[in-house]
Amino acid sequence: MALPPPRAPEAEPEQRSATEGDATASCVTATHEVLFQVREPAQCDACGGPLPDDRDDGPGLAGGGTYMWLRGDGVEVENVPLCASCATAIGITALSRWEIEEEEG
Repeated sequence: MALPPPRAPEAEPEQRSATEGDATASCVTATHEVLFQVREPAQCDACGGPLPDDRDDGPGLAGGGTYMWLRGDGVEVENVPLCASCATAIGITALSRWEIEEEEG
């Protein structure tokens, strides 16, 4: 199963890290333009549907997923938001495929 390519960040502050010996220091730089960005409502990465508010309770809670892929010698990881139905469907599909592989050998 092929994973989608990484998405470019949408106007997020630039992050840099500098390594000094064994300690890693990181900093974030941003301009005043970050104050005036319009944030779109959160969307499910699988279906594109809107995610419920953080204040929402009940069966419509938002979930999340993780994409992992190899790029050169490093492993890249991206956490993405998922709606409750897509998170459930992806999880159940993964579990059933795991079980099929276990039965086959």
